[in-house]
Amino acid sequence: MSQEIPSDSSLWLEAVAGTEASFGVLYDRYKHVIYRAALARLASAGDAEDVVAIVFLEAWRKREDVRFVDGSLRPWLLAVVVNVTLSQQRSARRYRRLLAKVSPVDAVPDPTRRLIDRLHAQSATPALLASVGKLNSRDRQVFELCLVENLSMAAAASALNLPVGTVKSRLSRIRQRLQADLREYAPSLDGVSS
Repeated sequence: MSQEIPSDSSLWLEAVAGTEASFGVLYDRYKHVIYRAALARLASAGDAEDVVAIVFLEAWRKREDVRFVDGSLRPWLLAVVVNVTLSQQRSARRYRRLLAKVSPVDAVPDPTRRLIDRLHAQSATPALLASVGKLNSRDRQVFELCLVENLSMAAAASALNLPVGTVKSRLSRIRQRLQADLREYAPSLDGVSS
């Protein structure tokens, strides 16, 4: 004796009454139909899979409003596929328009590089302080004004009541001394400390 295949409407009534297995049968019956229809409209397998889930979620959410055509749920589900895919396409267009309005983001520097640079600088700090400590008071003033406070040579010369050429030569001598004292902390040409 052959077993009669239950209609969509009877399975739906059972599902709404709380029989989860009946909803599962409907899902298995129509998931491929919905997937193919969504894939034809969206041309993306991932998006089509999302549509399958959304369609069945909508079917359950609107379970009181589901319509059957000749006892079949298929036409109603396909109508929901059309609505869901249209909605996704509108969302995608809005997203693309929004992206077009936003200026491109500059490349974000690698935070690990900044951390390495900071750690490297911290390890060089005692040597830097020792090297600056060796400077005489006049050179230290030039160092503080030009290299720490970022004043121009002309502004430092005016503040120290010195000719600009004197500040320039002292600054050059200070840089040479610091380079010699801090050679082991200086970056090599490839950006890695030597």
